[in-house]
Amino acid sequence: MKRIIAGVFTLLALFSTSTVFAGPDHPSLKGVWTVKSEGGIILWGEKPGKTTHWEEKQTSLTAELDIVAQNGRVLSGVFKSDKATERFIGVIGHDNVSLHFADADGAFDGKIIDSDTIEVLYRHVTPKDTVVAVGLWRRKK
Repeated sequence: MKRIIAGVFTLLALFSTSTVFAGPDHPSLKGVWTVKSEGGIILWGEKPGKTTHWEEKQTSLTAELDIVAQNGRVLSGVFKSDKATERFIGVIGHDNVSLHFADADGAFDGKIIDSDTIEVLYRHVTPKDTVVAVGLWRRKK
């Protein structure tokens, strides 16, 4: 009888543990992030597109990103620099570390370093310009 009771408790412990680990435990990314990036632009026309945050010979960018909504893995918000403002949509990968975003004219992929730091690679190609940049987002306190 003691073995049966011990077996039942063992099964209950296993089921409750697997339920805890099986649940979606997505990191909370909602909030304002400061952005510091290094990159560059190739102009195909006389000036960059209207949602481009970069200009000719620019090698760094400081901006702000506001993740205004998070529904599980799905994120949305606004990216603002002194040159442009644009909306974005994104998702947290199944590993809860990788990130994938799209905006009006490009895409960016990231990796959560810790709860307050994200590393991001951005790129876009349009008829007016091509941009690539790597940067860090830091959660604003």
